[in-house]
Amino acid sequence: MTFTGLYLQRDSIIHRLDARVKIAWFLLAFAASVACQWDGSLSVFVYVSLIIGLALAKISIKRALLTVIYSVIFLLVTVLVWASMYQDVGNYVATFPLANIRLTDVGLLVGTGKFFLIVNPITAFLLLVSTTRMYDLHYVFTKAGLPYKAGFMFALALGLLPYTFVEIKNIIDVQKARGIAIDSRNPVRRIIYVVPIFVPLVIRMMSYIWDLSIVLSVRGFGASPKRTYYFIPRWGLRDTVALIILVLIYSSLIALRVVGFSTYDLLRGVF
Repeated sequence: MTFTGLYLQRDSIIHRLDARVKIAWFLLAFAASVACQWDGSLSVFVYVSLIIGLALAKISIKRALLTVIYSVIFLLVTVLVWASMYQDVGNYVATFPLANIRLTDVGLLVGTGKFFLIVNPITAFLLLVSTTRMYDLHYVFTKAGLPYKAGFMFALALGLLPYTFVEIKNIIDVQKARGIAIDSRNPVRRIIYVVPIFVPLVIRMMSYIWDLSIVLSVRGFGASPKRTYYFIPRWGLRDTVALIILVLIYSSLIALRVVGFSTYDLLRGVF
């Protein structure tokens, strides 16, 4: 079993970037999302930049569509929740009769801002792990002073994610074949039927972890206090240019938010 995590082998400009650039990208996107969390008209540009990054990385359409579709569903829920808190603040925009919620421009901006506060870091993390090899992450973490074992555990957890999803699917198929209504419409039954999925999953995963621990022990994992690397990532001009561009983009968004600029106010003044 090869632990590659969510990494997708592609020949793209994003894949060729140094892992440190992509980690900085994640941190910058997170910082910009935090700064713009009260104004979705600014934080949306962070999300757009990440989607462009996924497109440049040639991420599979299925993975990209799952990201966008789940984001849209979560957007609707988040906007409704925050709109209900700002029904009497700002200018009237629309009404949701079913939910009895009055949507204002302030509620819309805050709701979308809070939405992107959660979705942007998730998308940035997906971009990071989809385009960066676990080996490169090991190297960056250890050079940053993190113990190698801690970095290895992080990479191992990522590596087990795809395998865990496959195991869940297999267990569900087996339980359905045995006549267990895993997909019952009754919410109480669905909660009860989590046990026939969770218990076999834990047993399967513990079995693989046990086998992996034996393999690592036989190979002398952790015996040497000093870790060496055969392939050392090289920082190039491409990485410097990319980092400068990213810093300029996200620092500009943060600066605009600090001075009180809003894309929504600009559009409202134009139209």
